[in-house]
Amino acid sequence: MKRFAALTVALLPFVAQAQQVQCWLPYTGFEEKVPHMDLARCPGDDPAPADGHCRIALDGANVIVYFFRQDAAAGQPCLVRVLRQDFNSFAAIHGTTYREP
Repeated sequence: MKRFAALTVALLPFVAQAQQVQCWLPYTGFEEKVPHMDLARCPGDDPAPADGHCRIALDGANVIVYFFRQDAAAGQPCLVRVLRQDFNSFAAIHGTTYREP
């Protein structure tokens, strides 16, 4: 888990640049290296399922949501944003129940 936390911390500074650099982290690279769970919908429905997807991970008391958008140039989804919140804040905003759409 410490290795996962270190990878997450290492990714955060570069996410702001992800939209400026062509597909800084493609989903295929993320899928292989970052432990996560799939989400059918992103928190706040952004991006919409037709435009991208989100993945979620737990790191101690923190929730980490990775946002991917389709990238036509790369031909696959690319990481565009990372949300890291403590669990209580995340639950206060998004609730504690999850239902498949």
